[in-house]
Amino acid sequence: MVQWWRGQRFQPKEKVSEPRTPGARLLTVRSAPLRYDELRQLVESTGEARVYFGEALAYLQGEAVALLRIEATGFKWVRRLYDWWQVAQQRDAVPFDVRFYVLDREFVGSFREDQLEELLVRLAERAPRVERAASGGERN
Repeated sequence: MVQWWRGQRFQPKEKVSEPRTPGARLLTVRSAPLRYDELRQLVESTGEARVYFGEALAYLQGEAVALLRIEATGFKWVRRLYDWWQVAQQRDAVPFDVRFYVLDREFVGSFREDQLEELLVRLAERAPRVERAASGGERN
C-alpha cells in the first residue's frame, strides 16, 4: 500500500504513449477485452515488439474491444500469438478473433479470416515505420 504521508515525494512512472524505436513497424491489434493481459504478454514475449499504448476495454463503433498499439521490429510474436489463439479457440467455449490494423483504423486482416503467412506479408508491406525517435529523450 502506498503511504503518501511518509515524507517521500510521489514519483510517477514514465508513461510512454508514443513509439520510440526508429525503423519499427506500427500496428494496432484489437480483440476480446477478456484477453487483454494475455495478448499484451504474448506481444512482448519475444522482445521484438512493445505495446506503447494499451487499453483493456475500449468501445469502437459500439463494440467492446481490447486495444493494443504496437511497435515491432519483427514478427515472431505474431506466430506465437497465432499458436496461442488456436489453442484458446479449442479450449474456451467463447470464440474470439484477433484483428490487425495499420494507421489505427485501416483493417489489414485477422486470424479467423486469413492464413498466417498471407497476414504476415500484408503486415510487412502495409505497416508504416517509425521515422525517428520521439523528441525529448529518455528520463533517468
